Amino acid sequence: MYSRSSLVNWIYVTSLDSSGTVQIGDSNQITPETKIYALQREQPIFDSNEVEDLSQFPIYSQPLPLPLLTEDVRQTTIHEHPIIKVGSIHVTGIAASSVLHVGSTKFIRSEARVKHNREYFSDPNDDED
Repeated sequence: MYSRSSLVNWIYVTSLDSSGTVQIGDSNQITPETKIYALQREQPIFDSNEVEDLSQFPIYSQPLPLPLLTEDVRQTTIHEHPIIKVGSIHVTGIAASSVLHVGSTKFIRSEARVKHNREYFSDPNDDED
């Protein structure tokens, strides 16, 4: 991997959460992984042990479907300048295994698995008109 210097005047990130990554400079490997269980209830009544073991949900243990690479991809990269120059970066949010990266990297593999459950006292599809 050919390395270069990264020069960033300023970066402003409002929110960084859930295995989000900000990387300035070269890296060999970035592998953020997030498993999120989101429970939304009509009434916010929780007893703090709603889910103790995420393995009960198949979404967290199923193998990820990876794309089949059928083309022979050849890439030639010419770095005309030894410095990556960035004036400014403003990001509202980085979450769920997202990566903000300024620099060179050899390998990035991100994984986010989110399970949403919504619980209602009444059917939300019933019309009240």
